[in-house]
Amino acid sequence: MDIDRKYQILAINPCSKNTHTEKDAVLFLAKDKAFLEGALLGYRQRCIELGDNPAHIESIDLLIERVRVYQEGIESKVPDTDLPCEIRRCVEGEGV
Repeated sequence: MDIDRKYQILAINPCSKNTHTEKDAVLFLAKDKAFLEGALLGYRQRCIELGDNPAHIESIDLLIERVRVYQEGIESKVPDTDLPCEIRRCVEGEGV
């Protein structure tokens, strides 16, 4: 089953060499306005509540700052699923 139906993903952790695809990962774009405050800050808070190690929290803080800087330098946008193909894939599951 594809968890992320909008994107085909191939992510590689350069340290562990683990790979991830849309079958076990979700892709958010740094340009999406909702990502920073809607997802990333909430993720950080939940990691603290779960007792994650300080290095992980620090890495999230650094990511938050990089996303902020990125969004300030470009025209960030409201996330969308609006192309007919995206709607068919994401909502109706066509082609997955």
